Amino acid sequence: MNRTPARAAAAAAALLAAAAALLGNPGPLPGAAASPAAAAPEAAPAAAPAEPAALPEGVVDLPVEFTVDNVNRSRGRCSADGEEYTVRGHLTAPAEVLAADAPAVALLVHGTNTGEWIWRLDVQGRNYVHELAGRGHASVTIDRLGYGSSDIPDGFASCSGAHADIAHQVVEQLRAGEYGVDGDDPVAFDTVVMGGHSSGALVAETAAVSFGGVDGLLLTGWAAVGITDDTNRRFLTAYQTCLEGGEEHAEPGDPTGYVYFDPTLEDFLDGGLGARADPAVAARVEEHWGRNPCGVMISEPMAILYDLDAVDEIDVPVHLVFGAHDVLRQGVEGYPGLFTSSPEVTQTTLPDAGHFVTADAGSELLYDTAAAWMERHAPTS
Repeated sequence: MNRTPARAAAAAAALLAAAAALLGNPGPLPGAAASPAAAAPEAAPAAAPAEPAALPEGVVDLPVEFTVDNVNRSRGRCSADGEEYTVRGHLTAPAEVLAADAPAVALLVHGTNTGEWIWRLDVQGRNYVHELAGRGHASVTIDRLGYGSSDIPDGFASCSGAHADIAHQVVEQLRAGEYGVDGDDPVAFDTVVMGGHSSGALVAETAAVSFGGVDGLLLTGWAAVGITDDTNRRFLTAYQTCLEGGEEHAEPGDPTGYVYFDPTLEDFLDGGLGARADPAVAARVEEHWGRNPCGVMISEPMAILYDLDAVDEIDVPVHLVFGAHDVLRQGVEGYPGLFTSSPEVTQTTLPDAGHFVTADAGSELLYDTAAAWMERHAPTS
């Protein structure tokens, strides 16, 4: 495997810094302090251990897998090894949706420093897919290539554009009913929207503009503008590690070329959750701090610039969800206005949340607004 050239990684770092300077940071979100890390709301008191998330009545949760080619045919240029891999995840849905004549589903894509767990946190009342299923909607969550239960190649084997291509392949398989389901037959979905958290939203936007094939975009904890000093610090630290070849994925002997986006556990928690986060949620999130593929990490600055050049071509409904105390993105008020070809652009800001809006304080507002948006743009019939 050829590693990404050092000059390409250096260019990525320079692009991120340039993007921060060019895109600017015009101010905090409504309800946020000017310096969210320093002036976030007072922390909540300690709480009892989290109650594990329980499936709502009438909801099924089925392991699924997709056979995909690690290729990049998207408009975001970057390299991938072209090999075949398996991407794994779960289908969580009311049983009646799966039996419907024209079922709908949301494919949910996680960001660089998380995993499928960001949509499936094992805390009662903070599990996004359970909450959406309880409101009548089906979701498919996946671990992206190089994460969690999915195949783990060398960390330089793939990139942001290839992950968008893989997401598009998963959408096609969901529409065709051609994927693996543990203990059941696959359902062919008539309507497929794509959701993304953090840079998973970048993947979703890239897939939508490059391939089409989705009926809407639900984007959380993301904007291609408003990059903060906290983002730059994390990226540049990770970039240096990748420049030196990266680390093993998790254990000695695992594939190499992986890196922590958040250099410390404290960074991971502070960068993900607002000060009002439930301590039980924080304790569960802490279990998921892990390394990320270098090839994806260092390709994202260029992917952001491609995205900014093409986001005005996205022609499906878009809903954006921000955390007012997100230390990784601030000054994002103008971002919804860039979707000029979309027939409907709506947004929600969670006033007490940080970056991990799917499980942070006040996430009930996200669940309610996302379910209402799904009802309008991805109804099952």
